[in-house]
Amino acid sequence: MCGVVWVRLLKPLETYPSPVWGLRQVSLLLQKQRNRGQDGAGLLTYKGWAALGTPYFYQKRLITPSPPWKFLIEEVWAEWEKHQRENKSPYDFPYVGEGYIAHLRYGTFGGYTLEETHPVIRQRSWPSRSLAIAGNFNLTNAQELFERLVEMGQHPFFRSDTYTILERMGHFLDEYVENLYIPAKSQGLSKVEANQYIAQRFPILEWLGRCARRWDGGYVIAGFIGNGWGFVMRDPLGIRPAYYLATPEVLAVASEAAALQNVFGVPPSQVKEIPPGNALVVSPQGEWQVAPFTEPAPRPLRCAFERIYFSRGNSPHIYAERKTLGALLAQEIARILEYRFDNVIFTYIPNTSQAAFWGLLKELENILILRQYRQIQQKNLNEDDLRKVLQQRIRAEYLVWKDTQSRTFIAAPELRSEMSKYVYDIIYDVLKPHEDVLVCLDDSIVRGTTLRQTLLRTLARLKPAHLIIASSAPQIRYPDFYGIDMASLGDLIAFQAAVSLLKEYHLEEVLHHTYALCQRAYGTEDFARNNYVKAIYAPFTEAQIAAKIAEMVKPPELDCPLTIIFQPVENLAKALPNHRGDWYFTGNYPTPGGYIQVNRAFMHYYEGKNISRAYED
Repeated sequence: MCGVVWVRLLKPLETYPSPVWGLRQVSLLLQKQRNRGQDGAGLLTYKGWAALGTPYFYQKRLITPSPPWKFLIEEVWAEWEKHQRENKSPYDFPYVGEGYIAHLRYGTFGGYTLEETHPVIRQRSWPSRSLAIAGNFNLTNAQELFERLVEMGQHPFFRSDTYTILERMGHFLDEYVENLYIPAKSQGLSKVEANQYIAQRFPILEWLGRCARRWDGGYVIAGFIGNGWGFVMRDPLGIRPAYYLATPEVLAVASEAAALQNVFGVPPSQVKEIPPGNALVVSPQGEWQVAPFTEPAPRPLRCAFERIYFSRGNSPHIYAERKTLGALLAQEIARILEYRFDNVIFTYIPNTSQAAFWGLLKELENILILRQYRQIQQKNLNEDDLRKVLQQRIRAEYLVWKDTQSRTFIAAPELRSEMSKYVYDIIYDVLKPHEDVLVCLDDSIVRGTTLRQTLLRTLARLKPAHLIIASSAPQIRYPDFYGIDMASLGDLIAFQAAVSLLKEYHLEEVLHHTYALCQRAYGTEDFARNNYVKAIYAPFTEAQIAAKIAEMVKPPELDCPLTIIFQPVENLAKALPNHRGDWYFTGNYPTPGGYIQVNRAFMHYYEGKNISRAYED
């Protein structure tokens, strides 16, 4: 779930308020999407007017210190101030240009090195053969694509999917350029004139479609060709998000609509979504369009987890969706409390749960008001009793303080465990020990690490009479292979709970049989069409798995009953009608690669292989 920024200025640079106006907008867009990656940050500028002997791509990337995006921005602007002090022309500043790509990296494949940080460049002396890209993507068949590069005779420098995509796109770029050079040469054009001929006639949408023909996964890839063509392409299923703003001055693309709204000060209606299977493309002259480069899927499957957790909640649509998710939990929570709200305190953690918490409180208030109405209607109450009924309130408190700006969910694996131990502080003397019930809303429970190691131990110090943890997301039962870093099946707490129940009920044969099915189907079409891991969950109800999760994560310090409830999967369609990508909850993957990888992930688990991502061997 990386963050992508792509900007193309549409007017001469001298018409803007400042030569660095575009750079300023890019810096702000990076800042507004800082939630999308902590592993690295990069900036690339395209200069269409670059003089001979000078680059047309300028790049700066950082992986340290943390957070990289902050120090990247500070370094670039410090260089600008130095450039001004030296009275140099603003147009000679490396990061003043007509096109920009910026990126926040959240590593889901490959390593965490500077070389694997976006943007990446395939630079040639011929502008039409040069390419720079950055992306928010994960391809399930990256290894297969890597091997095809080798079959073409290439020697890739890195195994990461980013460089695999770069070299694949570069290969077809060379082909298309060569095909255009042949008629240019036959017309007697010089090689200099041929460059202009190629740039004017380059079939960018056809080229993008050819590049993406074998890609299996979710992707948004933004780039510039050295001759001035720019593009942002989105996968046919719309798994990864991409939004654009078009004004007479600028084209801008970001992974989150709210970033564009806030940076450019425009209403939400002015920011559009790049449709699945489409690309925003712009010519060297600034003519642009949004058009298909491949056949869009009949039924888009935009990522639901993006809306539940990953994106910042300041988009009006995401805010409303998260409120609905919270509201949909209210009846089940009220049922567990037996509709008694005296001595009950509601709180939430982390901050991404806040919008869902407001939705939960509002619906609980509706439930309470209806209950009060019925009490008044059914009984002949005296004044004191009536006052007691009407004084009942839903009590919300801010009890848990997250004492960090980092998001442990997207930290590098070796840091996640250590970070999660020191994340939360609590506010004492609000909850009455051993008397008050505490209901805490979380946005999702993935690995259970933070819950087990930190949050429950922190809440245990408050000594509630009963602790209820409510997740606004359903049980995350299956890995994701399209961008979110939860590709290891054995790390998922729901899977751990199901396996534990199988052993408890002496049903280990289910594990053996599932592995045998995977072995038998490996390499066949069935392996790419069936999720054999569903059998692990089949013997148990959602309530049984939730109860087992509660048992597994409960720390010794918590000396009260612990109940964990999850959002029913069927509620997602009510809250997120336009984001039906729910494979991590249902196991229904949108591409063949998803089924291949989930079955491989189970085989790795069964064989005891400590492989964090199924597409690694």
